[in-house]
Amino acid sequence: HSLFFGLPWGSTGSRGGGNKCSGMAALGSVMLRVRSQLGIWRMSGVDPGSTVGELMQRITAEKGVPTEHQQLSKDASHKQPLSPSSSLRAAGLASNGDMLYLKIDADAQVFHSGQESRTSKKIGADGSIMAVSFEEATAENGFRPGMPRLRDIKGTWTLTDFLEMDEQFTYRVKKDKGQNVSEMCTAVTLDGDCLNSFVTYLQQLGWNQERVAFLYGTVEDDKSVTVHAIYEPPQENTPERFQLEDDPRAEQVERLADMLNLKKVGWIFAHPPREESFLFSSQEIMFAALQQLEAADGIEETPFVTVRCHANEEGHGEFDAYQVTLQCMEMVAEGALDENPKNRGSCAVSPTFTAIVEAKAVSSVENQFFLLNVPVKHSTQPRFRRMFPDANRIGTQQSPDLVKDCVTSAGSTAEGLSDFNLLLFLMDFKDMFSWEDDMPRICQAITDPDATLDAGYDLLIRGFAGMELGD
Repeated sequence: HSLFFGLPWGSTGSRGGGNKCSGMAALGSVMLRVRSQLGIWRMSGVDPGSTVGELMQRITAEKGVPTEHQQLSKDASHKQPLSPSSSLRAAGLASNGDMLYLKIDADAQVFHSGQESRTSKKIGADGSIMAVSFEEATAENGFRPGMPRLRDIKGTWTLTDFLEMDEQFTYRVKKDKGQNVSEMCTAVTLDGDCLNSFVTYLQQLGWNQERVAFLYGTVEDDKSVTVHAIYEPPQENTPERFQLEDDPRAEQVERLADMLNLKKVGWIFAHPPREESFLFSSQEIMFAALQQLEAADGIEETPFVTVRCHANEEGHGEFDAYQVTLQCMEMVAEGALDENPKNRGSCAVSPTFTAIVEAKAVSSVENQFFLLNVPVKHSTQPRFRRMFPDANRIGTQQSPDLVKDCVTSAGSTAEGLSDFNLLLFLMDFKDMFSWEDDMPRICQAITDPDATLDAGYDLLIRGFAGMELGD
């Protein structure tokens, strides 16, 4: 199912055995995943306000890895090391399922069992004797690549023990015919004004780069989603990838959505023209899975939806909607999937895991195996106006003068303020529009048909916009 919008002139199934983590964290805390040479650890009840050093101390206490032998990074290649003094939130580690990569020094005591070292010797090309690193040793002798040997995990194994252990790292990926429609989200209703604004900007960019926005709306009783507003965070993109930047407005966006009785219900991404069969890149699949994990607070069903936007032959925007499967959510949560630079239309399988497709072990899985279709509908009754400029767009400026234009073009001040981006702009001036007192009252006057905007706020808004009393 798809919709298309745009202006012609602008052509410028979870595997058996149940879920391995519930993700139910204490209030204000999150579950982080730490991937090391010893496997993936789930650290529950982590305070995003705590420091990287405090997490390292917890790893020492729970996993026996001395802090002096720990190197934590945001990336698997350890090109983005984290400072122990940095807060987890500042490092972008504030959501359930966020992954850190831990490199443990080869001489750490955790790599040794009694007097027997988990490293060995090898003869180099020049005849010298060299120590084999933990990664090299486990790649050849470990239970699985990146994992310790079985005897280093525990002393005695039965066949049942081994099969149960091995099954934890095996995924049988399949997609039954006729079962590609999501039951977690029955439909998504998109706001036409939001879509037209999004597409118009992409047309101005010539559809030559990716673009991402978050969708805010409501979840209905039938598990359908209605989108009422979209927000485009700061981003630096290329034709093949998107890169979200640190967003100083992240908290106020969520606060504003809550004041307007909305919640984050999905995300939308746009991309330049592709081959017809190339729907999602591995980056897009994994981001969709992480967003669903965060929305569901674990590997659980959620109506959180992903909308794909692309240009048709006339340069108009077309939209279709998807979710990823529970199995995909689990594989991403466990670190079984990685981006595949050799084939963007598939996800690489981590060497630690085995993926079986059509009775064969594979090193990558085509992304279509993870996708579920969601029907798309179009709203003819938008809840908010769409006049104030969007934030974080090239060449776009937001100013009080533009607030004046919105108010004077409406029948009332409250109607003029009924614009998600405008309200977000007012929240930038926290001393004038308090988030605790003023903004909730202004939002109530917008969302509650029985409420009226207090005369004092009317004067405040008009003064802020530089309007004369008679305007």
